[in-house]
Amino acid sequence: MFSKRGFIFFRKTKRSFTLIELLISIFILSVGMLGVFQAFPLGTKIWKSSQRATLSSQLGQEKMEEIIAKPYDEILVGTIEVKHQLDSPFNAYQRETRVTCVDPASAFSEVANCTPDPHMKKIEVSVFWKTPFGFLEKSIKITSFITKK
Repeated sequence: MFSKRGFIFFRKTKRSFTLIELLISIFILSVGMLGVFQAFPLGTKIWKSSQRATLSSQLGQEKMEEIIAKPYDEILVGTIEVKHQLDSPFNAYQRETRVTCVDPASAFSEVANCTPDPHMKKIEVSVFWKTPFGFLEKSIKITSFITKK
C-alpha cells in the first residue's frame, strides 16, 4: 500500500510456491517419512525378541514349579533334563535342568556329594533359543533353593 498525491493504491501481489520450494519441501518430507518407515522393522525385531524372552522364562518357570511341587526326597540330584528341544509348539526352545546339593554353612557353595545330605538343594533351569536369523543363541537361567522341611 502506498500513496501518491493523496490517493491510496494497493499493490496486488500473487503469493505462490515456486517449483524449487515445492521440490525442497517434498524432499524434506520424504526424508522424514523414510526415517519413520525404518523404525517399524526395528520395533518389530525388538517386540519379537522380548516375546521370545518372555516365553522362555515361562517355560523355565513351568519346569521349576514342577520340580518344587515334589517332596524334597523325590528330587534327584544331578542333571534331570539334558539340553534338549521341547515339543511342539515350543520346538524353537531347548531346556536343561540341574539339581545340586548346597551347603548353607559355607556360603551356599555346591557340594560334590550329598552324603550326608546338607538339607538344601539348588535347582537351575536354563532355557535356550536362537535369534530370528539363527546366528546367536540366547538363554535365561532360573535358580531356586529348596530345603528339607
